[in-house]
Amino acid sequence: MRLRRSLLAATIALLALICVPALPAQAYPVQGDLPWSVLLCKFADRPEEPKPPQFFRELFTDEGKGLGGFADYLADQSGGRTSVAGTVVKGWYTMPFTLEQARTKSRWQRIEDCVQTAAAAGYTVPSNHWTAVMINAPVDSGSWGKRVLLDPLAWNLGFATHEVLHGYDRDHSFSDDPTFRLVDWAQIGEYDDQWDIMSAMHIHRYETERFGTSAVGLNGPTRDEMGWLEPHRIVTLGADGVASRTVRLVSLDQPSKIGTQMVRVPFDVADPFHYYTVEFRKKTGQSAGIPADIVLLHEVKNGVSYLLKDRITRNPVTSLNTNGVSVSIDSVGQDEAVVTVSTGITQKCLDGYVHRKATHDDLVCVTPAVYEQTQADTADASNWEENGKCILSYTRRLATPSDKVCVPSSTRRQVVSDNATAASRINPARLVLGPNACKPGYVWRGADSFDQVCVTQEIRDQVIADNMMGAGRWTDPYGSRTCIQGYVWREAFADDNICVTPDRRERALRDTHTSWERVLRPAG
Repeated sequence: MRLRRSLLAATIALLALICVPALPAQAYPVQGDLPWSVLLCKFADRPEEPKPPQFFRELFTDEGKGLGGFADYLADQSGGRTSVAGTVVKGWYTMPFTLEQARTKSRWQRIEDCVQTAAAAGYTVPSNHWTAVMINAPVDSGSWGKRVLLDPLAWNLGFATHEVLHGYDRDHSFSDDPTFRLVDWAQIGEYDDQWDIMSAMHIHRYETERFGTSAVGLNGPTRDEMGWLEPHRIVTLGADGVASRTVRLVSLDQPSKIGTQMVRVPFDVADPFHYYTVEFRKKTGQSAGIPADIVLLHEVKNGVSYLLKDRITRNPVTSLNTNGVSVSIDSVGQDEAVVTVSTGITQKCLDGYVHRKATHDDLVCVTPAVYEQTQADTADASNWEENGKCILSYTRRLATPSDKVCVPSSTRRQVVSDNATAASRINPARLVLGPNACKPGYVWRGADSFDQVCVTQEIRDQVIADNMMGAGRWTDPYGSRTCIQGYVWREAFADDNICVTPDRRERALRDTHTSWERVLRPAG
């Protein structure tokens, strides 16, 4: 349902009161078991416990499966790749600080006060846990690195989900509207993608039965960044040299539907991380609060997604025709949307090259120096020809069959070389792999069809070999797919039950949680 005017006003006031921008996010796949320590802390002068611990167990842990808590949200959006298995709720602890003392402190210190109070009471946050602190009076809510602070105003699914995803290094989403600023400290366009949970409480939502205001699904670019879309279900337009396609899109909100989930449309020769995306969203599941089924277009640049909006209506655009890209929405149906998309990038040269233009139809890509020489040779052509033939030691250039300009033999050899390498210098769309592209020397691990963790080729080969062993290392005396003696589940992602040696399991976990070190970053 749409936000009512009074609710939107209250939301803006809440954001202005308790939110500040998160620390800079990093792009990398998020998968595996990501447990939290949820600590409940009271101020020394505020003994009340507004919610029992069981409420937070249902909101944050696997006890909430089937109840609409964060465990359900994470499983749905990640396709089961990520879980909160191992999450615990501890408290209520009474801190040796009053509410007024807390108001003078930083968010980091407010979190640390609770962490230290829990430690003094016997609970130390494990090194592999993220930390979420609940305080029992309104002071502040938000994230700080891999820690989250939530006061009673933020104990709802929407707000909690947004902040926990900040803990997983996800940043805010934006629109491209240059007139929109939600609160005075926000950036232009920030929080203005109502179809994406990373726009905080300025989203399409509804009231849940158990956990207050709902969340909404993640947009396509964010799911792509998190490694929650299978690469083969994304069409990168032009990567195969085909510049125009009509694509049938299934909804991001129905991941079990077979088909293409997103179109990535490159157009920027200088930046393979700068492109448009097209996605289809349905009013169902985590996105039941959106007004209607809709096709959304985003621009992704410098690692940030911008929902494209009409300047007059402020609704999402319904077509695009800019930067050599055109997008038209042909239909929006019950199970799919049909879009026609085209890009001019397939005929462009890679960054650092230009079209040679020895003739009007010559699109071979060469260095700028070769281009300049080509133009000079063309302008000087008549000086090297007599009676319809090239003079001694000159030959026809033949950059194209119609090219009869006379040039030295060395230039002709350069032409032959450039023509032979032409395919490797054209169409930058071939090099667009999305936000999880690996640094040189690394490849996607490929533990399954989603897995975009960057590893060495040696590790990838070992992973594939382990996958092939499959059933040969399973035994079932204690349940399905129990490993034979000497082997353990790999757990490269949630429910990864390929059996490997303990050292390979440790390597898989280490690679999963340090993959940001091996991912290329958009400039900016």
